[in-house]
Amino acid sequence: MTTETRNFALTGLKIRAKSDDNEGRATGYAAVFNSNSYDLGGFVERINPGAFKRSLEIAAAGETNIHALWAHRDDSPLGSTASGKLTLTEDDHGLAFDLDTARFTPAQLDALKDGDLRMSFGFRVLDQQWREDEDGNIERTLLEVDVFEISFVINPAYPATEAALRSLEAWRSAQKPENIVTVDENERVILFKRALSNRLR
Repeated sequence: MTTETRNFALTGLKIRAKSDDNEGRATGYAAVFNSNSYDLGGFVERINPGAFKRSLEIAAAGETNIHALWAHRDDSPLGSTASGKLTLTEDDHGLAFDLDTARFTPAQLDALKDGDLRMSFGFRVLDQQWREDEDGNIERTLLEVDVFEISFVINPAYPATEAALRSLEAWRSAQKPENIVTVDENERVILFKRALSNRLR
């Protein structure tokens, strides 16, 4: 299953300096719900509340490890859920993080304090929906994703990925008259999921 990355403004950022009693911490949101992405090459994307729930439950159970990285570099880990340096939770606004800043360099910490950074996260899609409005605008909704890392990045692009574009093409194919066997919306979603499953095998 191909991985994807998405980027967001770093919202809700708070930094607590190191004291005698605790390490420095940075908190904020790595992703937000119900907010349109940039144009990703013919479609926009939104994240549904609850999209991270399963992934975070698995991480909390110790079955997987989610890392905090600098610019998606796996040679620069800043913390992880398994180590306890990174805590991830999902609330009404989005994917919230709480990270120990002990591994930040002084320059990285300055960039964080100065507001020069954005957030990105790496994920794999587990469940999604596509829709097209009357004006021909196409929207992808991420219903459930497997998140494996969050990253601090500077002025990132918001690119579509091969996986997203393959999924879009599968949905478009499912909308062709010869492929639509019912006008019931629930059935159409089922049809699309079957077409997508066949396309990605």
